[in-house]
Amino acid sequence: MTPTDELRELWQSDITEAMNQRDVLRDVERRIRSFDRASRRRNFVDIVAMLVVIVVYLWMAVGEKTMLQQVADVILAACAIWVISYVRRYAKLSRRPEPEQSLGAYRKALLQRYDLQIRHWKRAKYWFILPMWFAVLLFDIAHRVSDGKNLKFSIVLLVATVGYAFAWWLYERGSGDLERKRKQLAILIGEEGAGK
Repeated sequence: MTPTDELRELWQSDITEAMNQRDVLRDVERRIRSFDRASRRRNFVDIVAMLVVIVVYLWMAVGEKTMLQQVADVILAACAIWVISYVRRYAKLSRRPEPEQSLGAYRKALLQRYDLQIRHWKRAKYWFILPMWFAVLLFDIAHRVSDGKNLKFSIVLLVATVGYAFAWWLYERGSGDLERKRKQLAILIGEEGAGK
């Protein structure tokens, strides 16, 4: 093999490696955009749903017969405000990492974003589902005390419980999907946390 052949082989292998790195970078950027879209979409749905809850229950509080019913409506609206503030706070914590940092720090920051979102969704039962379920339960009890209708109380309790159980399942499923995507990203960028 002549020195020219060796040089050509070395040059071609560097181009292949550079092309592979460019492909990996494109894939990482695509995954980050997908992650950001999914997070924004989930946050948007949560915030819009809670705004609807706030408007509906404050409007209902104005027309309620008893003070207990008004208090229950206001507590439900307050829980919705809590959920919105929690979602917005977590959205601020989960900022895209600065690309100017070292490669190792950037890799770590990317995976930490996934970890933060996974924790956020797994804890939804504490910051979203349980407070809202208890507020609906209080609302249901307030209406039971004033109306005295057991059937209505049972139906509202059943529907609320099934609805919030479904929401819990959606958050758990979403966090499982994120864990799978996190593992794929960790393997793609060659991070030691791939087996996490």
